[in-house]
Amino acid sequence: MDLNQLSSFLNGQQLTNIAFKIITVFLALFYLVYSLILNKQMHLMNKTLEDRLTQFIFFVCSIQITVALILLIFTIFL
Repeated sequence: MDLNQLSSFLNGQQLTNIAFKIITVFLALFYLVYSLILNKQMHLMNKTLEDRLTQFIFFVCSIQITVALILLIFTIFL
């Protein structure tokens, strides 16, 4: 890589695109961790408190984990 290519890389859209991609991947990863922690918290809550809406809450948690995984895959590969 010569000096002209380096300067065009640092001044152009490529650096902005790479920074945006890194930030979105980290945000998607944090969202996945958040949804996994929330799922673990729901399992702990279920052990101490039985409720009639437990199955629905677990369904919503599983949807949230699935959405977080899909979001992470999209941010990595797109």
